[in-house]
This record gives sequence, C-alpha cells and structure tokens, in this order.
Amino acid sequence: MIRLLPKKLILILGFAITPFFCSNAQESVSDYLLTAFEDKNILQYDDQINFLNPRNYRIPIIDELEVRSGNDELSYEDLTLAVRIRPSNPWKVRRNNTLFNATKKELDLRKQLEFKENLKSRYEDVLNYLLEIDQYRQTNKQAELTSQKAEIFQQNFESDLFDARDFAETKLDQVEALDNLDELLLSLNQKKKEISVTLGTSDFNWTGFNLISISTVDSVSRQIANSSINSLELDLIAQRIEVARQEVQVERADFDIGYVQGEYFPFTDRDSDVGYSVGITIPIFRNNRNQIAERRLDEIELRSEFENEQYQDSVNRLLEYEYLKSLISHHEIIVKRIQDINLYELAQNMARIEDYDPISLIELEEGIIKLDELILKSKERVLEQYLEFLFAFDAITQQPLINYLSEDLKPIQ
Repeated sequence: MIRLLPKKLILILGFAITPFFCSNAQESVSDYLLTAFEDKNILQYDDQINFLNPRNYRIPIIDELEVRSGNDELSYEDLTLAVRIRPSNPWKVRRNNTLFNATKKELDLRKQLEFKENLKSRYEDVLNYLLEIDQYRQTNKQAELTSQKAEIFQQNFESDLFDARDFAETKLDQVEALDNLDELLLSLNQKKKEISVTLGTSDFNWTGFNLISISTVDSVSRQIANSSINSLELDLIAQRIEVARQEVQVERADFDIGYVQGEYFPFTDRDSDVGYSVGITIPIFRNNRNQIAERRLDEIELRSEFENEQYQDSVNRLLEYEYLKSLISHHEIIVKRIQDINLYELAQNMARIEDYDPISLIELEEGIIKLDELILKSKERVLEQYLEFLFAFDAITQQPLINYLSEDLKPIQ
C-alpha cells in the first residue's frame, strides 16, 4: 500500500483537512448563493423603497388655506371676513406621483444591480473553494508518489535501483510537497472561514458537489448567447432618463393655478351677507426656468450615456463570449493531445510486466498527474471566464435563479 508521508505527518494533515472533507453537510452551495439577498447593501434599498409610499410623497389637494379680514372704512359695520383656498396644481400632483413611482422603480433596479454584484462574488467564492480542493487532491497525489519513490530507494539501498542523486532529489521533492500541501491547507482554511462567516455556520461540505463540465459550459453559453436578456445597467440608465424627464414635467407644472375665496359681510346692508371671488393664475413668466434647464440637461446627458453604454454592452458581451469559446476550444485541444500521448495505457502495460522498473512506473504516474494538473488549470481558466460571461449577459439574475456551477443546473431554492 502506498504511504503518503511519515505517520506523524499523516495525522497532522489528516486533522487539518478533516473540516473540509469529513463534516456532515448541512449548508449547500445554493444556500450560500442565496445569501446574496442578505447583504446590507441590499437591505438599504429595501428601506428606501419601503419609505416611498404615497403618504410620504403625495402632494395634498389643498396647497394653502388662508383666513382674511378686511375693513375699508375702519368702522365696525364695514368688517369683512373671508376664507381663501389655494388648491394644488392638479398637473403637478399627477406628475409628482409619476415621478416618485419612477424613482421607486429606479431604486429597485439599483437593488437588482447590487444583488447581481453580490451573486457574482458568491459564485467566485464557491468556484475558488472547489478548485482549491481539486488542487489539493492533485498535490496530494503527487506527494503520495514522491513518498513512494523515496520508500523504494530506501528499501533498495544496496541494489542497482538506488541512485544517490535521485534519492536526494526525491527527499527534496518531499519537502516541497509538504510545503505545497501546507500552503493549500492554509488557503483552504481561510476560504472556509470566509464562507462560514457569510453562512453563519461552518457546517458545510461541498466536496461532493458535481461541478459543471466543460461540455455543459459550451452548451449553456451557446443558449445564453443566442437569447435576448436585457442588461440591468441599460435598464437602470433608461429608468434614470425617465426620472429626469418626470422631474422636468414636475418643474413645468410648478405654478400657482389660482384661488377660490368665500366672503362674509356680517354688518353690511346687502341682500346677501355671503359672497365669493375666484382668481386664475396665468404662468407667463416662470421663476424656475433655471431648474427646468438643469433637469433637461440631466436628461440629455443620460441619453448620451445610454447610447454609449448600449454600444459598450454589446461589444463586451461579444468579447466575453468569443474569449470563452476560445478557452473551451483550447481546453479541447489540450485534452486531445493528452489522449494522444496516452501515458495511462503505457503505465498500465508497464505494471503488467513481470520485472518492471518501479521507479520508471512512478515517474510515468507523475507525468500523468502533471497532465491532469494541466487539464485542471485549463478547466479553471474556462470556468473563471464562464462566470465573467454569465455576469456580462446578466444570466445569473434571471428568474428562476439557476445554479450555473452545477452540472445539472439545479434551480436555487
């Protein structure tokens, strides 16, 4: 049986890696992705959206209520009482309601963008953690072979198999393997702590997670690239344009439409003691022209920003997809070349030979591990670009939410 490293070292590494591979799984990858809803940057938008209810922004029907008293001849009999009501401008009331509804929708889009950023960050955490586990496994395999080679040298100290220089290099490789394993364990421990803080528990184990394959990435990315998914960034700018337009409309409706006044003459000799008067305001000259101009400039600037963002978004989506396709193609080429080398079959054939050289067989297995590491690095590049692609196409936020890192593309629930 192949031994990895001395028994004391096995105990140390085994104890260190136990939390990563031997815990009872409670929190899944989907559970972690769903924590993107719980960040404070999301909750602050909820508070703002909840505040924007009609009671807090609606303009009252009556703008001003005024009580008047008049006396032209400064005599008690000439006393006049009046109540003047200035109704709110109905156009301003309606446009103000429209403005705040548009503002509420803008806040909701900002919230969705924050969620998109949060979700991407969660995806990156999960991918980095899973890839480091794979890297640990590969490094551990290499360490096992190095340890086995050193053991063979020690057992054959006086035979033709022994080579002092190779034995010394093998022992140095053991030291390097120990250092690599230690670095990976520290990194895994740090990532686990970061994930645990977000989850609120360290009770999770994702080692059995079925990570998406490159062929599935190719299929999924093709479907997404051929679909028409709106850009949240563009939707937000379009909504900001609508808010600016509504602000212009509110400013234009910001004028006094007039008044209605009821009058009472308690001591005058008239057929009726009650009268009324009405005044209408014609807004020929406006004192808020500068505010209207500022709001209009904001709208013009945002329209220009929308056109630029629309162009950049289309270019960015194209570039992200083309780069992903090139990485997938490169990965397939690497896999094909490794298959052509066919070290696996060679190692199996050597193992069947009665008097095979055990050192040569181990060196072949080390070559196989290096090829596996090459595939793993290529897969890592593809998956990292895959996340960038999903982010650029706004796929990760589409409802229902899908776990795009799982091979079966399970919904996030």
